[in-house]
Amino acid sequence: MLRAVSGYLRERLRRKREMIPVGITWTSFIAVDAIEFGGWVIAIVQRPAADLPVGLAGFAMSTTPMLLFFFFNMKLSPTVIWAAWSTATAMMLFGTSTPVHTDFAPVLLVLMVLAVAALSSVAGGLAAAVSAVALLLAASALHRLDAVALYLCFVGAAWLLGYVMRSQRLLMAKQIEAQEMLSEHAAADERRRIAREVHDVIAHSLSVTLLHVTGARRGLQQDRDVDDAIEALEQAEQLGRQAMADIRRTVGLLDRGPMKTTPEPAVHDIGILVKDFERAGLAVTLRIEGPTERVSGVLGLALYRIAQESLANIAKHAPDSKAAVVLEVSANSAKLAITNQLPAAVSAAQSSEGRGLRGMRQRVELLGGAINAGPTDAGWAVQADVPLHEGDASWRPWWCKQ
Repeated sequence: MLRAVSGYLRERLRRKREMIPVGITWTSFIAVDAIEFGGWVIAIVQRPAADLPVGLAGFAMSTTPMLLFFFFNMKLSPTVIWAAWSTATAMMLFGTSTPVHTDFAPVLLVLMVLAVAALSSVAGGLAAAVSAVALLLAASALHRLDAVALYLCFVGAAWLLGYVMRSQRLLMAKQIEAQEMLSEHAAADERRRIAREVHDVIAHSLSVTLLHVTGARRGLQQDRDVDDAIEALEQAEQLGRQAMADIRRTVGLLDRGPMKTTPEPAVHDIGILVKDFERAGLAVTLRIEGPTERVSGVLGLALYRIAQESLANIAKHAPDSKAAVVLEVSANSAKLAITNQLPAAVSAAQSSEGRGLRGMRQRVELLGGAINAGPTDAGWAVQADVPLHEGDASWRPWWCKQ
């Protein structure tokens, strides 16, 4: 029973917290109400017993904003606070036996200026301060308030403090908005990253699988070689299962925390990738020069995906052409080139930049490198040049050097 009641109260407080303006905490909210309650009790005690009905009526008027907030789900309104607390103070100053030495009734007026200045605009805070000053001066002129200068100083200090609270509240609201935008951008970047991974995995697996299926079909139609056809189909099946596992792993990144990582393809896996395409029937050669251990995991994954996407495009557009993959690792950069011989018609049809080329370009640009993909005299080429140390201002791609 107690757990249910405490859960209900926590839920009620959570909903009430959402109704409080950004930058106003429960601590400040309760502190202002406690000061108001204490000041009002002292102001009532300071007056004769004959003034008790007026004091209680003023107290009821001053609690109107709080009652509307807690029981009628009404947001904190500067206008309601202004009207209620000014009316309650006027009732105490003009409806009771005054003047009272060190009167606490104007304390509610000071709190009103503080609250309105913190919750409303600059003009609203100034208007509340002016109305409070006018009320105090009127009470002083009617000899119902002593030491008016002290109260006026309190009103000025309350307006200044409220203005500072308002500035901090707006800055906090902007900070929260900026954090939400950053979160949205981070989520969008993660979705794009996973989309690139899924696209690369699917493009590679389907391209190699189709090569195996094509080899099996040709083996049955032309050579009547059942054994070669079965071997090609078995390799296609194995690759399909591997692709499904890769897709599950990539999509599983959506449900995993930032500390849980899984092995990603690296630069040394490019050789395995080339062998997969070669076994599938693609005429492709590989040449690696330089110390590949200098290539980081992030850079190695990018180079692997670029080679994967490029070979998948070759298998899709020109499976009978000759292709070459060249990886050169130097002291400052890693250069990857994938070239193949394409007919002119195929080269022209491939000139538009699709999702695969955009994904390769994004990978390279995020690492501070550059990529060039397009037709050449011999066919088609993809050239990527990425610095080994990201952010090196002296680095430039080899095709941009003069």
